[in-house]
Amino acid sequence: MINEVLHSRLIAFFLGLWAMYCASIGAYDGALFIPMIYATLLLLNHIDQKKSEGSRNAHAQNK
Repeated sequence: MINEVLHSRLIAFFLGLWAMYCASIGAYDGALFIPMIYATLLLLNHIDQKKSEGSRNAHAQNK
């Protein structure tokens, strides 16, 4: 479920719109804050996938 949300083009589109809106009114903290949260979620998801992939490989090698 989280993968579909994180890799959604619709979410990326709205993040781009939000950043453009905030930049146009001069609120650069708002233009950077939400995409930074999104990037953090992507990074944490990637790390979690690496952990689960590594444990599956280690489990397969032990058999």
